[in-house]
Amino acid sequence: MFAITIPLVVAILAPLVNCLQLLPQLHKTYNTKSAKDLSIGSLGMILLTEILWLLHGYFIMDFALIVASGVALSINLSLIGFVCYYRRVCLR
Repeated sequence: MFAITIPLVVAILAPLVNCLQLLPQLHKTYNTKSAKDLSIGSLGMILLTEILWLLHGYFIMDFALIVASGVALSINLSLIGFVCYYRRVCLR
């Protein structure tokens, strides 16, 4: 039988919340067509964190961590793309 324990719930919720944390910002940036208040340095640090979690998941062969990190990475890259597009910082 499969027992639901507190560590299991935490192990499921942590990557889920991590991969969804930037969705509200992505939605707001898309709707307002503005990225003037976003910190590119902060997004870069989050990007580095997600890459490191993805690598860690790969090294320990944790499929859930790999998927969650991959989703979070794609959301963050989309947000960085919006920053570049709306600020035209990457086009100069």
